Amino acid sequence: MEYKIQVGKSITIKKGLVSNLKLLYGGMPNEQTFTVCPLVQNGHVGHSPNIYYDIYTVEIFIGEMTFYLIEVTPRYILITDNIDEANKEFV
Repeated sequence: MEYKIQVGKSITIKKGLVSNLKLLYGGMPNEQTFTVCPLVQNGHVGHSPNIYYDIYTVEIFIGEMTFYLIEVTPRYILITDNIDEANKEFV
């Protein structure tokens, strides 16, 4: 499935019955880097570490989940959890 995340917005990605991941796109601090922030919460305590990636990254690993980068811009990021969807432009 494809996920489009606007800068400063978060989405919840559900995998299976018990696994949820909340992701926030932090934008591009420079032309060669973008940041994704998983929102981690345990009860009333939470944190959101910034994970920085090069714009030429193919795979994004967050926790036990793997995502594939389709497109990244200063306004949004487009990722997928299906490698076939990530490669459809190149077929």
